[in-house]
Amino acid sequence: MADREHTIEVYQSFFAVARQLKRLAHQSAANLGLTVHQIGILNFLRQHPGQTQKEVTERLVYNKSRVSLQIDALALKGLVTRAVSELDRRETRLYLTDEGEALCLRYNEEAWSHKVLGEALEQFSAQELNQLIHMNKLLLLHLNP
Repeated sequence: MADREHTIEVYQSFFAVARQLKRLAHQSAANLGLTVHQIGILNFLRQHPGQTQKEVTERLVYNKSRVSLQIDALALKGLVTRAVSELDRRETRLYLTDEGEALCLRYNEEAWSHKVLGEALEQFSAQELNQLIHMNKLLLLHLNP
């Protein structure tokens, strides 16, 4: 069992890493003229095309009004299209345009947060990385009741 001192040290360590990665992610998104939330929406729609705005809001745990504004902005930039559902005419489904797909892939390839983290992880063996991933997943299981 971890003592209070170790708990605080681990907490501060995770917080510092997350803060730095978040800063780099914001910077990378801004370099493409987007926000981190917009990148999140593009990545989600890339993996799950045809979702409704409600589904995007629920899965990404973003504020409903924020998602609406971000989707409007993405549509204005020609990165996302809306299509009325064939099954339920009251629903609008969201899809990436070719430009949205390309920009999403570009972000994932060029993002500073990915590059810097990748470089930092080079110091670890494959076994250590697998152990780190495993430990993080276990922590998340216990933190998400």
